[in-house]
Amino acid sequence: MLEGQVSDERGSGRLPAIAKNTVEKRKAAQQERSKAKVRLILDTTLAMLNEGPADRITTNEIAKRAGISIGSLYQFFPKKEAIFYELFSQWLEQTVRLLDETGEKFDGSERLEELSDAVFDCLSRDDTINSPGHWQLLRAMGSTKELVALETRQQKDVFKRIVGFQEKFGRTIQPEQAEVLATLQHHVTVGCLAAAAQVASHPEREAVLKWGRKVMRQVYDIDSLNT
Repeated sequence: MLEGQVSDERGSGRLPAIAKNTVEKRKAAQQERSKAKVRLILDTTLAMLNEGPADRITTNEIAKRAGISIGSLYQFFPKKEAIFYELFSQWLEQTVRLLDETGEKFDGSERLEELSDAVFDCLSRDDTINSPGHWQLLRAMGSTKELVALETRQQKDVFKRIVGFQEKFGRTIQPEQAEVLATLQHHVTVGCLAAAAQVASHPEREAVLKWGRKVMRQVYDIDSLNT
């Protein structure tokens, strides 16, 4: 039993059985109406994550907030972790696409800090990929083995780009150092972006963004770190 209210409803025979061993969507939305419903479920869940921790959210509450039946929700997502999985997958795709688009604007002849600034600005100022809800979502990624596996794949995709950016600008990273360096840089980036999201409406937001840029410049330059 995943959530308190589900047991009684499922016992009445009105709901489909929930597969407990998967966090993938039950079925892909084909028609526009179904796609709109999936989008509504995802947007509603992200809005609720903006308000508080993932462990306080239930599928019953998501359905109620979205104005749909719990049965409609279960047509697409067997449990809330499946919604988290889809949200995180889409977040990853958006983030990687932005990183690639930003990297393509530079040929390596510029200063590395210019790329670092561009990366931080494109990720920190877009609340469709950088909101408090996204960071609550990240905290929830350890709740199932499937979510952990997805986060691990995400980190590898990001690590590859982090190292590639620096090598493009002539920085030499030893193979044995690449993963641990990218891990450090990734976690510093996450901290800076999460701080930017938390102060979205704070009068000192621009100061926080400036500090974040400076931290990113430092941590993304292996030569600077080694001096």
